[in-house]
Amino acid sequence: MCNNKGFTLFELMVSLAIFAFSAIGVMKVISEKLVLAKNLENRMVSSWVAENILSEIKIMRIAQTDNWLKGQEFMMDKLWYWQSKEIKYQEDTIITIIVEVREREDKIKPDFILAGYRVINK
Repeated sequence: MCNNKGFTLFELMVSLAIFAFSAIGVMKVISEKLVLAKNLENRMVSSWVAENILSEIKIMRIAQTDNWLKGQEFMMDKLWYWQSKEIKYQEDTIITIIVEVREREDKIKPDFILAGYRVINK
């Protein structure tokens, strides 16, 4: 009677194949989570940029027009591109200020859009 205390080559290859398939699945999940975390970070920072720009417009009473006013803001070691404009309603007492923030200037879809309101007392 032979008492073997190890794996055969076939058993070892099967166990390595199972480990490889499970490791590939785990790596895929981890890479997807990292991409989602980076997207969340970009969205969060772009919202901060939009809030800062909207606050500056309100506090400094920067005149807005129907055309886009463009600028740049440096935050978190990255240059963000923003644009803002106002939308007047018929009553002319409430103005909506739209701020759009993009990670790249040539990007069509904004990373974040923020709307603020200004009340005009006549």
